[in-house]
Amino acid sequence: ANGARLKKLCEEQSINSCISNAEKEKEKKISITGGGFGGGPQQMPHCAPTYAAVLSLCIVASLGLERKSKKDHPYRAPGRRAMEVLTKRRLQLYAYFLTLRERETTDDSHEEGRTAFRMQHDGEIDVRASYCLLAPCYLLGLLDTNNDNNIDNNNPLQRPSISRHIASCQTFEGGFGAEPSNEAHGGYTFCALAALRILGSVSAIDVGALSGWLARRQMGFEGGFQGRTNKLVDGCYSFWQGGAVAVLDGWYGDNIVDDGDDEEEGDSTTASMTEGGSDDASKTTTTTSKEKKKSSSTTELSYDEIMLQRYILLCAQDVNGGLRDKPSKPKDFYHSCYNLSGLSVAQHALVSWPQFKRSTPSTSSSSCADKDDEEEKTSSGGDDAKEGKEESYNRLWGDVSVNIVGRTDPVINIRVERVKFMLSQW
Repeated sequence: ANGARLKKLCEEQSINSCISNAEKEKEKKISITGGGFGGGPQQMPHCAPTYAAVLSLCIVASLGLERKSKKDHPYRAPGRRAMEVLTKRRLQLYAYFLTLRERETTDDSHEEGRTAFRMQHDGEIDVRASYCLLAPCYLLGLLDTNNDNNIDNNNPLQRPSISRHIASCQTFEGGFGAEPSNEAHGGYTFCALAALRILGSVSAIDVGALSGWLARRQMGFEGGFQGRTNKLVDGCYSFWQGGAVAVLDGWYGDNIVDDGDDEEEGDSTTASMTEGGSDDASKTTTTTSKEKKKSSSTTELSYDEIMLQRYILLCAQDVNGGLRDKPSKPKDFYHSCYNLSGLSVAQHALVSWPQFKRSTPSTSSSSCADKDDEEEKTSSGGDDAKEGKEESYNRLWGDVSVNIVGRTDPVINIRVERVKFMLSQW
C-alpha cells in the first residue's frame, strides 16, 4: 500500500514531492513497483539493467523521433513507444534511486558524512551504483536545476556527500575500487570518474595520481589496456580505461583553457594549479570564450590511440564478426560493445563536455510523443551534430574508409546525437 501511494505521487506530482515522499518511505525499506528495471521479466530492479534499459530506450526514442525521421519511418512507432515509457517512468525512476541511498559515517568526527548507493535493495554498495543512476538522471533531466521541473538546489542526487563517498574510493595507486580500501580497477575507475564529471566534482580527487595510474594501464607491447596492476590485456578495458582517460583529459582541457572561469564545473583553479598554472597567469589571459572552446576541442588523448586501435582491429576483432577479450577468447556482446566504445573514443578528437547544453523545449515531453508536428520542431536530427562543422579525428590506423565508427559521448557512452536529442526533451 505504501509503495502504491508513492508510485501514484511520483506520477502526479513534481520531483520535489518525490523527494519528500521518498524520504518518508525510505525508512520502511519498501520497493517501488515499476521504479527500476530488472535484468528480465519478474526480476528485481537493479541499477545495472536500469542504466542499460534507459540508455537503450534513449537510443530508440532518438532514432524514431529525430527530425529527419518521416511519419512513415519504420523506427517511428518504436521511438514513440520508447519515449512514452521514459516519460511515464521518469519520476518513478527518480524516487527509486532515492531509496537506494545509504548514509555512511566515519570514525573521524571532523569529517563530514558520505552518501553511497546500493545496486539494488539490500544489495552491495559500490561506485557502479553512483554512475548507473546519475547517467540516466542526466539524460532524463533529473539533475538540471534550471528547468521547469521544480528541482531546487537541494536535489539529493547532487549533494556533496555523494562526491565525498566516491572520492573516498580512490586508492593509494590512484585508481578507484568498488568501495573504500578495495583494489583499484578499471571498471570502477571509469564509473567513479564519470559520476564525478556529471556532478562537476572532479577536483575532489587526486587527479595527478589518477592520471599516472591510467597511463600505466596501457600495455607497451599489445597496445590494449589491462584492468588492474599485473593483469593481462583485455579488450573491454579499451573503454573502461581508455574512456576514463578521455573523460579526465577532457576535464583537464576544459578547465585549463577556461583559466578559472568555468562556473559549471567549479574545478578550474585546481586544474590550473595541477598543471603549474597560477592566478596571475589566468588574469593575463585574453583569449575569448569562443577561442577557448575551439582550443579545448583539440585536446589530445594522453594514451597511444594508434596502438589501441591496432589492438582492437587486429587482435580483439573476430574474423567472423564480433569482438572479444583477446585472441583465443570467444566473442561476445559485452566485449563487442566496449571494444567498439573504446574504438570510438580513440578515433574522435576530444570536445568540451557537456557538448550540448540543455534547452527548454516549446512543448512538454509528453506532447512531443503525441504530436508529430511538434516533434519535428523540438527534436534534433541525427545529423545535426555534424551540421555546420567537420568532424575532427585523432590519429587513425588502418583503412579509414571502413574503420571509422560514430562519435560517442565519453561520459554517457551513447552516440552524441542521441544525447543531444534527449537533452532537448525535458
